[in-house]
Amino acid sequence: MAEHKDAMQLIAGIIAMIAYIPLIVGIARNKAEQSFAAFLLWALLDSIATITTYLEHGNYWLPFSNVIGTITVTLLLVVKRQVSWSWVENVTAFLVIICVAIWYSAGEQAGIVASSLAVVIASIPQMVDTFKRPRTTPVLSYILFFSANVVSFLAGRTWTIEERFYAACSMFLCFVIIFFAFSRRTTHR
Repeated sequence: MAEHKDAMQLIAGIIAMIAYIPLIVGIARNKAEQSFAAFLLWALLDSIATITTYLEHGNYWLPFSNVIGTITVTLLLVVKRQVSWSWVENVTAFLVIICVAIWYSAGEQAGIVASSLAVVIASIPQMVDTFKRPRTTPVLSYILFFSANVVSFLAGRTWTIEERFYAACSMFLCFVIIFFAFSRRTTHR
């Protein structure tokens, strides 16, 4: 059974990597707009989540795949000059710093919780952007991200923080972005 769960964890990471393809293509072709701040913060936080989950021998393939993807998207957003920073990003960054301080002072398990919650907090700029401009959000990517998160959550070997918490938090943030994208598209025609 453990080998089956390990394979599912790897599959979740692969699905996450695939989810970045339409996102990257959309940004490269100027068809998608994403929050630079969200992706920059996600890159940092996913790195923490990957390291702490790996150190706790947990389910790390999903955050590891997200590190690769978020760094790639962040760099592409800089190249495409889709960089902005406002008070929303300032507040979000401050909350993220608090979560990182908790990780630093309390250890790996607290780091998994703090970085996972900070990933959700760091999503606020992207959620706001999706709410305001739903048509610029590549919904297919977020549906694939949501699917990868579900697979990763189900692949947890035990009901522990290191096996399921990151995936659960990521499922929530993807759900909110998908919800905003679909609900706002129907009202903004």
